[in-house]
Amino acid sequence: MGIVNKSTPSICMLHIGKTGGSYLRSILKHNEARWTRPLHLLGHGATLKGTAKRFGADRQLAFVVRDPVTRFSSAFYSRQRQGRPTYQSLWSAEEAAAFLWFETAEELALALASKNEREKSAALFAFDAIQHLKGDLRHYLGGVETLLAARDNIAVCVDLAHLDAHLPAIMARLGLPDFDMPPKPKAHTAPAPAPKLNPQAERALRAHWAEEFELYDVACDIARQLEFGPADA
Repeated sequence: MGIVNKSTPSICMLHIGKTGGSYLRSILKHNEARWTRPLHLLGHGATLKGTAKRFGADRQLAFVVRDPVTRFSSAFYSRQRQGRPTYQSLWSAEEAAAFLWFETAEELALALASKNEREKSAALFAFDAIQHLKGDLRHYLGGVETLLAARDNIAVCVDLAHLDAHLPAIMARLGLPDFDMPPKPKAHTAPAPAPKLNPQAERALRAHWAEEFELYDVACDIARQLEFGPADA
């Protein structure tokens, strides 16, 4: 590790599922010898509130968010593949039951609005069972009020779609103004693009996951305030 200025607050990087965390963490680990401030690359269990208890209220936060529609599909198919080809993480018993019910993300989304109580119950169960759906933005960031209250402690917030465009500025904010790009950054990518949801399925998802979409919009506003928004904004 490089010369770390321990007088500066720690930066806690949250690992929100299916938001490019494997990619960004691999770049940071590759440059660990160059870190100039305390940086904690946390696992999926770490949350905004939890980091305050563990590292102090003055800790800074860094995280990536993603459009909930694409994150939903990516999460479904990633867990359906048990994380392959990048990882191999077996299903929980609950996930196994969920994937017996639903073969596609679209089926799951449509079932959220089903008038068939059995089918809708299965969909709600699946949302609580599938790892990266259960681990939604509310899990990591709390509600909108919690996120806004932490605004002054957020060092990096960026939409996955804009991560590469802002990568040098993000690295500088994390204490790596001079970083080296690894030859092959780790990328937890799918073998093929996830099928798009049809409009009816997307409407059902938006109705069920309303708070997820609201939190995403607030996070994107924070990203723009931090100058990590769209390049043409």
